Amino acid sequence: MCATHNVSMSTKTVILRELQRGGDIVDKIFLKQNTWNDLFARHSFFTRDYKYYLSITASSRTKEAEAVWSGLVESKIRHLVGALDRKSTIAVAHPFPKGFERVHIVSSEEEAEAVKNGSTKYQDKGQKTETTDEINDAAHQAAANSQIEKRDVAETVENKVNGESRTIYTTTYYIGLELKPLEPGTLADNPV
Repeated sequence: MCATHNVSMSTKTVILRELQRGGDIVDKIFLKQNTWNDLFARHSFFTRDYKYYLSITASSRTKEAEAVWSGLVESKIRHLVGALDRKSTIAVAHPFPKGFERVHIVSSEEEAEAVKNGSTKYQDKGQKTETTDEINDAAHQAAANSQIEKRDVAETVENKVNGESRTIYTTTYYIGLELKPLEPGTLADNPV
């Protein structure tokens, strides 16, 4: 399948960097300076690749609604990355290829708002965080790949646990950001 429509200036930069890095590691392997394990080392997206991150959190009251809603949100991230590429202050906008699905238990509107804004403080400790590729949900995949909007997803009555508590399902996507240094004389240097 041709995926060139998914390549932006930022993702092209990331691909070229990774090809260069892989080539350098293989050269060192042939010179007996590295091993094949070095080539397959775990990614460092969250540990050292970027200083800034943009997080996008999709939230719903039911697992079924979250599957469709998060798939639709995921399908729009490519457009967001393209828009970030057009910003003069952004050098690279690198989307992480998976979303992180979490279950939260909240007991007030303030807690619900915090979860919708990305807080993991109320995450259900009995549920582990899974990535969207681990779940492999058909409704999520259909919405993400086909970009279908399913506005009529049934929002069932909120789950009630322990009286007033309710469950919120979230999927969070991350975009690593590399900023361009500001040039002297730009608007940021001259506040209005």
